[in-house]
Amino acid sequence: MKLTSIISNRNIDPHHANDLVYEWEDELCRYFKVKLFYNHALKNERYSKYIPFILNWFQTNKPAFTYEMCTYRHNGNNKGNIVPCIVDFYLHKPWQIRLWYWQYWRNPVICVSSREVYAFLREQMGLKKIYHLPLSLSDKYRITEDAKFEKRYDILIAGRQNAILKEWLTQYMANHPDTTYLRRDIKNGQPFYINQNGDVVIEGDSRDIYMQLMRKTRAGIYAPPGVDGGRKTNGFHQVTPRFLEIIASGCHPLMRYPMNADTDYFQLSLFGPHLESYEQFEAAFDAARKESVDMKKYADYMSLHYTSVVAKQLEQILSVI
Repeated sequence: MKLTSIISNRNIDPHHANDLVYEWEDELCRYFKVKLFYNHALKNERYSKYIPFILNWFQTNKPAFTYEMCTYRHNGNNKGNIVPCIVDFYLHKPWQIRLWYWQYWRNPVICVSSREVYAFLREQMGLKKIYHLPLSLSDKYRITEDAKFEKRYDILIAGRQNAILKEWLTQYMANHPDTTYLRRDIKNGQPFYINQNGDVVIEGDSRDIYMQLMRKTRAGIYAPPGVDGGRKTNGFHQVTPRFLEIIASGCHPLMRYPMNADTDYFQLSLFGPHLESYEQFEAAFDAARKESVDMKKYADYMSLHYTSVVAKQLEQILSVI
């Protein structure tokens, strides 16, 4: 199959939280030399997600690829010319998976971003047209071994956090009052970042601002969703682009993670152990505040995980159709 477009929701869902996905789409458009096909908002969307098999007249009839952020469908992508990639996959009961798979009966192949989910669906459930297409980071954040980032803060606190790492970080800052940090906050509906003194460092919450601030910090706390409770993932623990953002920003990751197909694929152990106690966390954070990262190691690693690399993998998948 030769792609003619990348299907995007950006016109109907322009929220900044999706900017990462739209960066992937832009990168794929450049690689395949195709244009975006914009999804249309559907009337009665509350109910349309339950009947995806009759909604496909809204979509392009030419070869296309699209990211789907969850396992229920509401935009009519069940067509023989469309290759979808599912990002958040947490179904685990056989009847749920069979029903989900049936909704893709027209698609020539189905990609999933999680290596752990891929192994489960392909090996345990025996679903044949499943392929692994990993998550990535846009090439716009490419780093080299000569990259230098001015580190002004010890850590940035933003977004969903692992409960145990959050507790340890709070304890660490109480024990080490000289810790410098940036924290995302909201007042009167407006997001901004403040430092340890309560001073507003920058207003706004764009992806560019977030990545700019990440490059000014020395460490980042990270755990895949579902580790230590929190978000319900039914036993799946998918490595997210948050980990790649930490590495591409030249930060030391302070992590809690299980050993599974995802953490093995992304080689989390290459950058630090699974922290099992506050004492381990404290020692790792102490080191992160004092030591620079090995930028050659970081650059070599990231060269395997940019979206242009994923584009080549997608090209290989399309070649079998």
